[in-house]
This record gives sequence, C-alpha cells and structure tokens, in this order.
Amino acid sequence: MSAKYPRSFHLPWSPGGTSDDKRMADVSGLLGAEIVITEKCDGSNLTYTRKSVFSRSHSGPPSHPSFDLAKATHASIAHLLSEGISLFCEYCYAVHSIEYDALPGYSLVFGVRDDARGLFWEWDMVVAQARDLALPTVPVLFRGVVESERELEALTTALAREPSAFGGPREGVVVRVAAEFQDAMFQRCLAKWVRRGHVQTDEHWMHQEIRPQRLAPAPAEGLSA
Repeated sequence: MSAKYPRSFHLPWSPGGTSDDKRMADVSGLLGAEIVITEKCDGSNLTYTRKSVFSRSHSGPPSHPSFDLAKATHASIAHLLSEGISLFCEYCYAVHSIEYDALPGYSLVFGVRDDARGLFWEWDMVVAQARDLALPTVPVLFRGVVESERELEALTTALAREPSAFGGPREGVVVRVAAEFQDAMFQRCLAKWVRRGHVQTDEHWMHQEIRPQRLAPAPAEGLSA
C-alpha cells in the first residue's frame, strides 16, 4: 500500500528549518558511496500511484484548486504506472515563496518507491521512469563520491547558494545515495539543505490568490504538467 513520503532530515549545517525539524546526526551514510545532489524545488510534495494522486498528508486527493492540473496529469499517466509503485514529485504549479520563470513542467519527479518491498529505487531507475512518463526530474547538480563530512558540507553549501536552475533563488538541495535503499535506511541515505527562513515565507501560500509559475519558452517534448 502506498504511504506518504518519509520526513527528510536536515543536514547538520543546513541553515533552515524550524524547532521541530530533525537533523541528521551522522552523515556517514552519504560518504564514500556515489551520491546524487539535486535542487530542492519550491512546491508541494505530491504522490502519483496507479489509482490516485495524493498531497503531502496522503489522506486523499488534494482539494486545493492549484492541484487541478495534477489531477489531469494523473489521468493521463496512471495507466503507465505499475501497481504498487509510488511516484514522488515536487508539484510547482503555484508560486509559494520563490518565483520561477523557466520550469520544464509542473510535476518534477524526485523519487520512486516499490511499496510492497519498502524500497526506494536507484536514481537511474527514477530517471528512466520519469522519461517513460514524459515528466521532468528535479535538476541534478552533482553526481559522484564525497569522502569526508567537510567536503560534503562545502559542496552542498556552495550548490545551495547558487541561483535556481529555473530562475530566482534556490530553496536548497537534497542529497541521496545513487543506489536503491530500504525505507528503514531513508534517514541515513537522504538529507536536505534548506535556506534560512524558507518555511516561514512559504506557509501561507494556500490562502493567497493562485499565481501559476512560468514554464520555459520551449518545454521538453512530452507533458508539461
């Protein structure tokens, strides 16, 4: 059965977050093995399964009008999703706190889980699944091996402070191991760096007028949602 996306911990040096956010105490799971660092985009956590689409709470289909396009996207791709698979996306249709001007689409894939096995797919399989669905992934900023915590801190901090690949500032970055990993290993195999103050500026967007983010002038071939 599909379950909501696990809570990701902050890297120890992440400047963002709130008092109830958790931080990764030991980053050794991200060292000495191939990792992928992606841009953390400013949107809503969304899950597509063969039967439904879920918002972050995973209690049912999202009701906010900004998710209407996500529901239409689900209707067009559901038959391509295997039973027992959850496809996780950052849904960036509405402006939250960062305005983009060159999105490749509104559903940016960042993960896939085999729910029956409790297994998060390796990154290459995530990319392949996104390609099969004609959906973009979140931008990859780095792929390689980092040997020390100091090196990882310097790398993630430098990447997070660069402008977004889509225009505007960057919310942060996400680090994950490139290989597959079990649910139980999630907090050892994935962590995030978030800009200072981001949560506070983001929390009221649903009560404001919906402002669609702008797509790139020439979207990639396939769906733009």
